[in-house]
Amino acid sequence: MLGVNQSDFMSYMSALKTNYRKGIHRMEAILANPTHAKEFAANLGGVSVVLGVPVGLPDRNSDKLLELLLGSEVADDAVLTWMHQFYEFTGWDDLLSDSARCKEMANNPLIWRAAGGSKLAVGKSIATLAGLSCSDYKDIDAVAASSVAMAAVAASQVAMAAIVKSPVAMAAMWRSDTAIKALQANATAWKTFTGASSAVMGKTVAILANLDPSGYADMTAVAASQVAMAAVIGNATALNAVVTSSVAMAAVIGNATALNAVVTSSVAMAAIQKSQTALNAIAASSMATAKYAAGAAGLNPADYADMAAVASSQVAMAAVIGNATALNAVVTSSVAMTAIIGNSTALNAVVTSSVAMAAVAASNTATKAIAASQTALNAIAGSTTALDALYAKKSRLTGASAAKSGKFIILEISANSAFDTSQYGYATLSDGSKPNWQDYKSKYAYFKQFKKIATYIKNDTEGDDWIDYFPCG
Repeated sequence: MLGVNQSDFMSYMSALKTNYRKGIHRMEAILANPTHAKEFAANLGGVSVVLGVPVGLPDRNSDKLLELLLGSEVADDAVLTWMHQFYEFTGWDDLLSDSARCKEMANNPLIWRAAGGSKLAVGKSIATLAGLSCSDYKDIDAVAASSVAMAAVAASQVAMAAIVKSPVAMAAMWRSDTAIKALQANATAWKTFTGASSAVMGKTVAILANLDPSGYADMTAVAASQVAMAAVIGNATALNAVVTSSVAMAAVIGNATALNAVVTSSVAMAAIQKSQTALNAIAASSMATAKYAAGAAGLNPADYADMAAVASSQVAMAAVIGNATALNAVVTSSVAMTAIIGNSTALNAVVTSSVAMAAVAASNTATKAIAASQTALNAIAGSTTALDALYAKKSRLTGASAAKSGKFIILEISANSAFDTSQYGYATLSDGSKPNWQDYKSKYAYFKQFKKIATYIKNDTEGDDWIDYFPCG
């Protein structure tokens, strides 16, 4: 014979699962009526149908039922009822004052899905894991609002590990300036926080954007939805969460529609500009850099599939060079520079533009790309505009017999510098040669003649001799 709890479980299973669509409506009706909602939350059989679905084995309405219950007024009561089958306790503070127990709960995906979905349970658990008294904090919002609590949380790897498994906790952190400041002040905590998984970030972002988390399994699902992306861009907190997460940015960059939505939004573009994480993610992708640069330059991002498409368009290149944000995106991206160098028209547009070359000269990424390409070196050697830009950023090697190794473009050599590889000054080029500079000391003459990167430079023995050079990365 079935016990009371088992009988209730089977009854609610029939009511909520026989017809998945009607089951959702029945749950909505139960939760909309305070008395029925309270009775349901106190019924172990009923809450087990919703909270006890095995992790990784959802059915067609389990995620929605879970979100409905955990988003309701009786969420805390329901979780409390369900937790009684795992532990003996008299109340929340009794249950969650034990750090070993809280750690055990956080490491159990089934239990933490429920406890981590309750503001009260996750808040008190995090407080305890951070070495605080859970009785001092009503819920996760109270923890996030306290500078004292957040300093302790940020210093606790165990607490941080629990937070990044809970979308509810993550959303509470993002909504609190106090919490974010505390996390940013601790490099380890911030790295953990911004490194949350795609599954957690997807639901966190959905919560922040006032969407239904049950509709988004991860950030890929958010990026694939035009409705979701519009909501994210329209919500400053959700947008900030996305642009500071490499996982979230990877999902956005991996979806052309999502990326187009971002780069055509002035709000989203401004948020990206403030996030080095977002800029780095964009710089690593040819498609993302192309669309970002196109959007910044006032072009239609949808017209440019990647940087090869931008490089092959004179219109696009002119627009990019004419916009500081777009130009900076290109010269700080190795994949973008590869595309530029690989297209003679684009490369010529860059080396003949003082604006573009100033940006190139200021970018370690761009100069490394140039140093690695004989095509680029040839183009620069043939452009006084390009050489002038490098000269404006030159360094000078001074001192008798002073020497330096690295990667350099030699721009000028003092007139009295004697050449001799055994006792005076000389330069070793990337091909191993050490050409005589006697006739090529004047401004740009040496590089125009040999068009190679110098890997070693040495001054003559006189104290007033010098070599002007541009460091390439």
